[in-house]
Amino acid sequence: MNSDTTMRDRLRQVFAGRISERERIAAAMAHQDSAGVALIGAEGVGKSRLQTEAARGASPATYRIIQATTSAAMANVPFGALAEHLPSMLLSAPLTGDSLRVAAEALQKHAGKRRLVLVADDAHLLDEASAALAVRMARRGELFLLTTARKGHRLPHPIVDLWTDGLAEWIEIGELTRDDVHQILTEALCGQVDGALVQRFWEATAGNALLIRELLTAQLAAGRVVEDADAGMWRLIGDFAIPSWLAGLIDERLTAAPAECRPALELLAFTEPINPFVLGELVSADALEIAEACGVVQIERRDGQDRARLAYPIYGEVLRAVTPRLRAQRWLDGCASIVEATSHHPVDLARAARWRMESGRPPGPENGRSMVTAAWGAWSAMDLKMAEVLGRRALAAGKGATVAEPLGYSLLFTGQSAEAEAVLSQLGNLDSDDDRARVAAVRAFNLFFGLDRPAQAEALLRSTAAALTNDVARRRLIARQALLRALAGSPESTLELAAMAPGEPESRVAAGLAMVFASRAHEGVAALEGPWPADAPWLTVLADLGVVHGLLWTGRFEAAQQRALDSYDRAMASSWPFGLAVACLLRGVVARMQGRLREEIRWCREGISIGREHGPSGVLAVLLALMAHGQALTGETHLASQTLAEADRLAADSMRVLTGWTQLARTWVTAALRGDAVPLAQQAARAARQGGSTGFEALALHDMVRLGAPELAIDRLSALAGESGHRLADLYAAHARAVADSNAAALAEVSAGFAELGSPLLAAEAAAEESNQHRDDGRLAQASAATARALTLIRHCEDTPCSPALSILEAPQITPRQGEIAELAARGMSSKEIGRRLMLSVRTVENHLHSVYRKLGISTRAELGALRVLLTETVS
Repeated sequence: MNSDTTMRDRLRQVFAGRISERERIAAAMAHQDSAGVALIGAEGVGKSRLQTEAARGASPATYRIIQATTSAAMANVPFGALAEHLPSMLLSAPLTGDSLRVAAEALQKHAGKRRLVLVADDAHLLDEASAALAVRMARRGELFLLTTARKGHRLPHPIVDLWTDGLAEWIEIGELTRDDVHQILTEALCGQVDGALVQRFWEATAGNALLIRELLTAQLAAGRVVEDADAGMWRLIGDFAIPSWLAGLIDERLTAAPAECRPALELLAFTEPINPFVLGELVSADALEIAEACGVVQIERRDGQDRARLAYPIYGEVLRAVTPRLRAQRWLDGCASIVEATSHHPVDLARAARWRMESGRPPGPENGRSMVTAAWGAWSAMDLKMAEVLGRRALAAGKGATVAEPLGYSLLFTGQSAEAEAVLSQLGNLDSDDDRARVAAVRAFNLFFGLDRPAQAEALLRSTAAALTNDVARRRLIARQALLRALAGSPESTLELAAMAPGEPESRVAAGLAMVFASRAHEGVAALEGPWPADAPWLTVLADLGVVHGLLWTGRFEAAQQRALDSYDRAMASSWPFGLAVACLLRGVVARMQGRLREEIRWCREGISIGREHGPSGVLAVLLALMAHGQALTGETHLASQTLAEADRLAADSMRVLTGWTQLARTWVTAALRGDAVPLAQQAARAARQGGSTGFEALALHDMVRLGAPELAIDRLSALAGESGHRLADLYAAHARAVADSNAAALAEVSAGFAELGSPLLAAEAAAEESNQHRDDGRLAQASAATARALTLIRHCEDTPCSPALSILEAPQITPRQGEIAELAARGMSSKEIGRRLMLSVRTVENHLHSVYRKLGISTRAELGALRVLLTETVS
């Protein structure tokens, strides 16, 4: 068996998503008045697979599943779809009441007292007799019909009547979500996959299950999807490979549209999405309408304008691969000419410039002004490579400062910081305050983020601002200075500078960040609510950075998780590496606070892969520190030490606002290495307090509590709780008091509080401490109950964390045989029934149960139910 076949087989075994659809099918099957469910959707969306999974999930004790065999060859054979389930004489008998009765009786014999479920794929291929039989039995409540149908295919009238009469349910099956595609690729490749790979597959296939399977098979065979051992994940290298068999498969789908539609499809392949008016100037408008009616072209309305695109982007990949070069040049030049003549929008002009370059006819120096506009359009669309190309061309045409921003930012955010400084520092003709301010702002941003020279960046901003006479330009530089101060972790001076440039978007973001990382998280979160200017996309990213931390500091974990996800979605949609790296950091931070350590590592690994390629080093260093924390608490001690060492080497002054994560990680890596971690937690708390960051200070103080030194943190945590009034700070302080006072009841309350906030790790630790305290005080039953809660909470952490509280959690020493007997008793079986099943005497069963009761501190079977986790789990 070759590798392509193996991968296809593996992909067929993977099933993702469709939770609500499966629930609806199960509910309908369980309802005696429901005659059936039809799954309706486009070709390849996964209707048949969903049907199979729904049938597979049905209990054999309740349902008898019968599979109909549908095909074009058997569509005219009476009872052909059910031939293997019926007497052979019926296959040649005319369709009469008697033949239907005999057939129904034959099917019912298969079911006995169970409900009969007929699974029929492609209902339009059912022969007339089988369809009539299925409908007749469904109407009488003798059968449940679970069928699929492709959109656009006519179903047999008797089946349609079931739905029009309200006896059965239609379920529309849409395309898979990005999360579904992620699950499919992860399971198929047996490892972590790069988010960009998931996005590319999701976009190219629009979530079509069949196309995902074929595309992945093709990319693996071509060596385009590879496992990057250094990054620890699967990645897509370059563009998609389109082998001949995949091109043939797609071309067969495109034949749904007549041949006269082909020019429109080719044109879309090179220019989508595009206004249908532009297409109509080059190809037949009638052909475009036909292609839309055939389902291979879609017209969507966005921002008040119609846009035409191919139904699946993978169609475009194939069409571009097979369209002759000269014809492609004609399409590209034609579209560029029309857009240049009819639109002055920067994004449109950027696209037109791209088409010119792809056709081999780039715009010349005489088009310098339009190239500046196009460069701005490419930058605003996050097409960084095109922004760089157009910016360099505009620069060569003498446009200088007017193109400083799109060129400088595109170089910075593609990892070319040294080149950006070389280009920007040589710009001449800075005759106006506006030009001088613009160039200084870009240079400072690059010096700060790209080259990690915050002092030089601030000196440039300060000296340039002092020389300006234009108040608007000066305020813009002061606002940028405030933003860089905020990221450097200087909240007081940030607020002072921000007040000097009121109304500037960068001042508002700077002030919001300063408040979040000081002691005014609620105010900071409110100040960071946008929207923010589209030509400064970093503001949205940095606002997300502040909002997520503010929500975490105030104990709103679920809201923080959603904001981090939104940030990731935005960055992925724009394919902006910097935005993606920060979003991965935020998702890792949220996972860390929630105690989902494997997820923390996964997001950090993805962000690190981006940061290594594109920078900046400050963000990369924090991602490495977060991953070291996750590795330390999941037992990967050696790796954690190496990862933290790399984080230290890459630490940047430009992101000092986040260095608290590195200091906190150092505490846990040291603890994992059996070193004295408490002094490091004290040091982290002092550093955070000196920097004004009460959020990081509270975390560091609570780490002292978790490490067994509550007496060192209790006073300051109580003070912080009183100052902030936040639920999280209150819980930290309450936890310190409960541990210091050896108060089991208080620990139970703290555990419940952490669980309510959404941190199962902290909740499990408090429950473990409660259990040990009960045990020390001689309350065995309460200790068992707390241990059960701790083990249940650990299940939500994806792994058993290696924290001090959990490492000393004592589980009752129940033997496998005792656990087996107690588990059956907890399910309600009598001692006699247990003995019969396990071939033991009743006395032996009772003796084992009493031994379990003694170890758990209970006295009756009724109490076993709440402690079942102790019967099947052990503590690492």
